[in-house]
Amino acid sequence: MTEGFSQDFPPGPPSGPPHPAPRPPLARPVVAGLIGVLVGALLVGVPWLVLGLLGGPSGQTLTAPANLGGLSRAQDAIAKLDAVRGKAQIDRIGKTDEETAARVSAAYDGAGAVVQDYQDERLLRSFQLVAVRAPSPELFAPYEDVQALGIAKPGTELVRVGDVQCLVHNDPAAPGSAPDPDRSFVTNCQRTGAGLTVAVRSMGTEGNRDPRELAGIVEQAWQEIGS
Repeated sequence: MTEGFSQDFPPGPPSGPPHPAPRPPLARPVVAGLIGVLVGALLVGVPWLVLGLLGGPSGQTLTAPANLGGLSRAQDAIAKLDAVRGKAQIDRIGKTDEETAARVSAAYDGAGAVVQDYQDERLLRSFQLVAVRAPSPELFAPYEDVQALGIAKPGTELVRVGDVQCLVHNDPAAPGSAPDPDRSFVTNCQRTGAGLTVAVRSMGTEGNRDPRELAGIVEQAWQEIGS
């Protein structure tokens, strides 16, 4: 060794294994995977991503109108005639509607639902309202070969009135004639959209024969419940 002689040498290689350079944020697997999910959802338009972020179907409660199509809530109509003698029936209707609404909600993954029976002041005409904060499949009528059956119209006919669909039961009639209007009736009508379904189900033939009238009742409920 020579005294007074010095020289700077570059540091030797690290003793441990080499450390990789940090990855940019977008190259990290977790971030890249999340971006892939988001892009994929946007491309195919699946609604589950939005539903997952927002908590799924709306559980917000629904309130049935006090009057619908000129009819009152069944409990009110009965109480007006005789609240004492009708108490058992009032309680039964209230419990039935409440339990049915719970089943409707369960069938729609916890969406808010309401079920309410309505009757006229003489308790002759009645129908049931079912509303839920969720979309539903459209109604359909099974195919019937009217020519082979020799009838004027199918036994169950789908009738559209604006945004409302109705199923009508037609009384059998010979080809070229019209079904007897006094023996035909609407079974149920429905309107559905992105976050609401409103349906009215006939609970008797009395007064429930015109699909246009029942469709108007559905529209009234749609406006009052959805507002």
